[in-house]
Amino acid sequence: MKKHKILITAILSAIALTACSLESTEQPTTSIAKVSEQGTTEKTTQAETTEAETTTESNLPEYAKVGEMVCSDTWNVALLYAKEYDSIDSDFFQDKPTDGNKYLALFFDVKNVSGKNDFFNTMYFEGYADDYSVNAQITLNKPDDYPSVGGDVDAGRMSRGVIVYEVPADWSKFEIVYKDGIWTSHKTASFVIGKEDLSPTDYVFDGLVHGDYVFDESLKTEIGTEINDDSWNVKFLDYKTYDSLGDGFLEEKAKDGHEFAVFFLEAKNTSSADDYFNSLYFRSYVDGYLTDSSIVFGDIDGYSSMSGDVASGKMIKGYIAFEIPKEWKNIEVIYDDGTLVENKVAVFAVTNK
Repeated sequence: MKKHKILITAILSAIALTACSLESTEQPTTSIAKVSEQGTTEKTTQAETTEAETTTESNLPEYAKVGEMVCSDTWNVALLYAKEYDSIDSDFFQDKPTDGNKYLALFFDVKNVSGKNDFFNTMYFEGYADDYSVNAQITLNKPDDYPSVGGDVDAGRMSRGVIVYEVPADWSKFEIVYKDGIWTSHKTASFVIGKEDLSPTDYVFDGLVHGDYVFDESLKTEIGTEINDDSWNVKFLDYKTYDSLGDGFLEEKAKDGHEFAVFFLEAKNTSSADDYFNSLYFRSYVDGYLTDSSIVFGDIDGYSSMSGDVASGKMIKGYIAFEIPKEWKNIEVIYDDGTLVENKVAVFAVTNK
């Protein structure tokens, strides 16, 4: 029987709230902790917590709430925010639910604590509006400009984003469960949301949820560095930041407080067979958070997007770009061409001077 612990935090002040704390044990553990509305969390010390009891899974609270984080031995899952929309709009398109329904957007912040690369999969969520199963929605627009939560997340790294459901306008209780997989009944995290938990304002949560991210300084890469594996030699040519990308009608400006970071790279096919260098195999982290690549229409300083067929012994050069906060501290870029298993070909990282 799996053992679980509930950590109850003594309130030291109005803003002193807890973060998840996992013990070293052979048994999986689960705990529930508060997340600070100020955007910070404090690591719980022994003096600040009391162990209420060691119980079976049936004695854990069945659901966490908005503003709480569920911690397990694989993922720490925090539900920061919940918001309702009549439509999700942009300058060019409007996502609109069917008549009588609304969009319910749930903003999550998750951390991979498993010690190995893992995939946080939105398909593993189950949603229930007043006990009726509902499916997650794919919208062209991003609620409050946040991407979908999850993706391929390295150990110790994080993802912050949203999942959207279409629900009846008169719903009263929404339950969401994240499981370990499609064919399992084991729940990694469960949350319940009521109408009283909704916020009428835009999503704002700029602080830390999982504590300070400790950047591995050994990853810092000098311009000109080349990394080899059995298939590719990848060279870090340069990186630059821009306030906007593209020209004229196709120009894309960074949103307020943000800029574009662009990595320029070159890769040589060192295998004996033709291969495809795929820009979709890149994943990037900004201060530990998984960050989507930006779609740019056109070249950047004479470089095109880095994808294409490459014959044995031949080369390709190009860029990968992403929009990031101007106060960023570190960026990590990983090229991983593994399909079913991880296969890191190259890792490049820079710090903000």
